[in-house]
Order: sequence, then C-alpha cells, then structure tokens
Amino acid sequence: MVKANKIVMTIAGLVLIIASILKSHQLLTEPIMSKGFWESWLFFVIQIPLELGLGIWLVSGLFRKVSWLLTLLAFGVFIGITLHKGLTGEATCGCFGRVHVNPWITLSLIDVPIFILLLIFRPKDEKLLPPPWPTAKHFFGVAIPTFILLPALLMVLIFNKPPEKTERYEVVRPQAVEKTADERPQWPLLEHIDIADSLRSGIVVVLLYHYDCPGCGEAIPMYDRMSGEMAGSGIRFAFIEIPPYGQPQDNPVPPATACLTGKLDTSKEWYIITPLVVLLQNGSVVKSWEAQAPALDEIMKAAFSDSK
Repeated sequence: MVKANKIVMTIAGLVLIIASILKSHQLLTEPIMSKGFWESWLFFVIQIPLELGLGIWLVSGLFRKVSWLLTLLAFGVFIGITLHKGLTGEATCGCFGRVHVNPWITLSLIDVPIFILLLIFRPKDEKLLPPPWPTAKHFFGVAIPTFILLPALLMVLIFNKPPEKTERYEVVRPQAVEKTADERPQWPLLEHIDIADSLRSGIVVVLLYHYDCPGCGEAIPMYDRMSGEMAGSGIRFAFIEIPPYGQPQDNPVPPATACLTGKLDTSKEWYIITPLVVLLQNGSVVKSWEAQAPALDEIMKAAFSDSK
C-alpha cells in the first residue's frame, strides 16, 4: 500500500510538472486569449509556479500526507473545471499549453483516474504534520532549489510577456471608436479577408466565427434570420470563418444563406475571442462586440446613432 501510494503521488507530481512546463512555454511564446480571470494571463502567472511547486513536492516525498491532501483537492478542482469545459463544448482543456487535448480525454484518462487512485492509495500510516522530520539533507536538498526556481520562473513569466502582433500571429481585439466617420481608418483586417471588396461599402455587420465555437453556432442562425428581416434596409450581414477551417459538414453557416460569406486567410495565426461582431461603415469600424452577438436593436442604435 505504501509503495502504491508513492507511485500514484509521483505520477500525479510528474503530470503537474509537465503541465506547468507546457503552460510556461505557451505563456512565453504566444498571447493568452480569455473570457474571464480564470483563463487570463494573470491567472496562469499565478497558477504555474503553484502547480510546479506542488509537483516537485509530490515527487520529493516530503510531508506526504499534507501533499496528498492538497493534491486531492487540486485534482478535484481540475475535474470540475475540465467537466465544465467539456459540457460547454471547449475544444481543449487548456491543461497542457499549446498541446490541445479534448476536455473529455483529460477528464477520463488523467483527472478522474488520478483522483480515484489518490483516494484508494492514501498515505494511511503517515502523520499530517511531523514529527518525524525528514533529514536535513533531504529537506534542504529539495527546498532550497525549489525556492530559487519558483520566484525566478515567476519573474521570467512576468517580464517576458509576448507581443500581441508579430509576423507569425496577431491578436484581434474589439476597437474603441471615438473618431467621426470621415476620420476613421479602414479596418486593417480587411487586407486578410477574401471578400474585402464587398465589405468596403455601406453598412455591414461582420461576424467572425470558428466552426467549433458554441456561441458562434447560436449567433449565426440568429443573424441569418436578421438578414432576411433587414432586406432592403441598407444593412448587410457577413459571416467570416477563422482558420483553422472546419469541414463543409461542420460549418454552422447555412448553405443557402443570403448573407455574405468569406474567410480570414492563413497568413498568420489569428487569436480572436469568438463570436466577434464588427459593425462596418464603408470599411471602417463603427463598433465591435467580443464574445457576444448583439441583438438587432443594439446594432441599429450603433449604426444610426447621431454621434456617428
């Protein structure tokens, strides 16, 4: 039983160490797009050293019962988060940085099995707190390098935040519009959209979507109906697919839609929180909405406001 507990805790520790290394690589090489604090850059900066520290603690075997209890709580939280992502249709659990793993795979092959094994093979003969104390060599041999590594990692993550625009990738964010219609520049993203010429005249509501985005799947039929209702009003609707593109059978845009349809090119890796709705007037941004699809009255108010 004691040997089985050590094996399970070592496995859990290695999983945490690998996850923290992969997330560190992601944080240092690409921007983090999030819809809230729990998926934000700041949260990852806090989480990664804690996760790495717990992983090292588990592998070291120090104060086994306390580390077991904290690990059990941690994997219980992981199960809740991963389950939520699976139920909401997220494509990846976000546990392993740029290595995208389906939440249901993570839940069934990693989180739940480790949680159950921790419950079964718990450190029964260990005290929650010492004595007995570990040997000074063992304790300081683990503690000193760890207390040097974790603050150093934290500083590296804080002071090496990647830029939002490079030749390889670009973050697309909603634009705050304060200028008058005559002063607004053309929307820069038009240079990368295959139907840009159709979007440079009149008023166009552009929806940028991923084929596997649940919010996009709800917004597209709504905007398709709006397009029919607004026929002849001077407002057009356009659906722009963001790479990586899905298969035709996975595309949520109806084949017979009357809306404009196009694609964002693959010249870069685009970081966009979808659905992203952009209201254009003669190719310039009037207003944009991130992670939401505004209702018709909100679009009309933005399109025909006297201040515009």
